[in-house]
Amino acid sequence: MTAAENRPNRPPGFETLMRQAWPVLWEAIRQGRTVSYTELAGRGGRPLHHRQLARQLLREMSLRCKQAGLPDLAALVVRRDTGKPGTGWWDLNPGRVRGPEDPEESWEEALVMCLSHPWKSTDVDLLTGGGKKSPKIGPNS
Repeated sequence: MTAAENRPNRPPGFETLMRQAWPVLWEAIRQGRTVSYTELAGRGGRPLHHRQLARQLLREMSLRCKQAGLPDLAALVVRRDTGKPGTGWWDLNPGRVRGPEDPEESWEEALVMCLSHPWKSTDVDLLTGGGKKSPKIGPNS
């Protein structure tokens, strides 16, 4: 048995999932639109799953965007039936922009900020630690 076969089967880390999702998010940004959970999971590929995206990717992505001083990319990801984020976004972002008294306007403003930001295709490196300007994230940051 090889060392790889002996290791427990671990799910991919955030960096891998973010790099899978980035082309879909980048395309949505360039087109000025949102992306549904189902589209992101389907086009991003396995192991992304539309029912688990918040846990798998979006929570950490939102945190890293905040820490890097970037607009919240998670605001782009919406439910297909409502065109708005799921409860996970609202839980993570109470009053993120406008205040808790108007959460829908807060999301709309977060979405506008995300779509109007001058993103570069290489900005994924800021969130995954692959670039020179990557934010220090963790208990010692």
